[in-house]
Amino acid sequence: MFHHAKLKKCFWAEAAMTAIYVKNRLPSPKVVHKTPFEIVYNSKPRVKHMRAFGCQTYILTPKESRLKWDPKARAGMFVGYEEV
Repeated sequence: MFHHAKLKKCFWAEAAMTAIYVKNRLPSPKVVHKTPFEIVYNSKPRVKHMRAFGCQTYILTPKESRLKWDPKARAGMFVGYEEV
């Protein structure tokens, strides 16, 4: 995953955290085909928001932080999910 994204080595921690995030949302054959997320939270995980690590993304610039003719977003690279 990390090598495929062609990111610098300084992003290894983000790659590891993303791998854990994804693994916790995959079914486990040892626990009656439930995900670790389902076992802890007793509900199915939402996966619609999930993206490939290192894929191109766009970062929205808030309206109050940009001028009228400034771009609404800038290109970036997906390096993980926000912790809540």
